[in-house]
Amino acid sequence: MNSLPAEFEQFHWMVDMVQNVDLGLIVLDREHNVQLWNGFMTHHSGIQGHDAIGKSLFDIFPEIPKEWLQLKTKPVYDLGCRSFITWRQRPYLFKCRNVRPVTQQADFMYQNITLNPMRTTTGEVKSLFLSVQDATSEALASLKI
Repeated sequence: MNSLPAEFEQFHWMVDMVQNVDLGLIVLDREHNVQLWNGFMTHHSGIQGHDAIGKSLFDIFPEIPKEWLQLKTKPVYDLGCRSFITWRQRPYLFKCRNVRPVTQQADFMYQNITLNPMRTTTGEVKSLFLSVQDATSEALASLKI
């Protein structure tokens, strides 16, 4: 019989999934400060979570156009709707190396990004999470590189 409460075990599972899922997960507050940085992002960007959490995304990745990203996040915060950035619009948001050993035909990871609102218990959107999908294979096949 397990002595841990079921809720604690489920919380542990959730943390383990967030850290090990094959998808980048980043939580940002309204000022674009990083609140969560998962293992996928550490592995692909080379930036450790403790070096990202609490810092502005624009300080970590100064190449991201601030005004452009603010326009992409505005409807997520203001309207509570999702927003998307595909590799066709912008090949990547985060300059990450392509870590696929067989298909090293790209110098970076092409990415599809989904910006999702995170609601408080009162329904207010104070944070959002970005999911970062590696779209390198799709992009290379489409571009025939």
